[in-house]
Amino acid sequence: MPRSGHYPQLSPAFVRPYLVTRGRTRPRYRLSPETELETGDGQAGAALVDGEYQQIVRLCRQRRRSVAELAGTIRLPLSATRVLICDLVDARLLRLPVNHAYTPPEAPYSLAGDRPTRQLLEALRVGLENL
Repeated sequence: MPRSGHYPQLSPAFVRPYLVTRGRTRPRYRLSPETELETGDGQAGAALVDGEYQQIVRLCRQRRRSVAELAGTIRLPLSATRVLICDLVDARLLRLPVNHAYTPPEAPYSLAGDRPTRQLLEALRVGLENL
């Protein structure tokens, strides 16, 4: 037990993932380690220009990358990498495969009316199959 005023030293490797994800520990989407990602057509906002975000986007521009490969390359735990990837997917800087159970939060319906998009229907089909 630490004496009053004395705390155990935490290594930078332990604290860093917590800081990078701003304390978030759970991704918003289910991403398996083998899920492959590719770049999207979104624009990076001010919050997504930090080092790890840009590294992930740059790597995915070169070719499709798996979640596990990205985590190993940027040297973050898989859980922290998933949180960052979800931020990039929300900003449409990364895209998940069509067969992945994912519905974009901003656009579940097409702009041409109240008809569901093909991506939404595909995500629904995959989700129902997984039940």
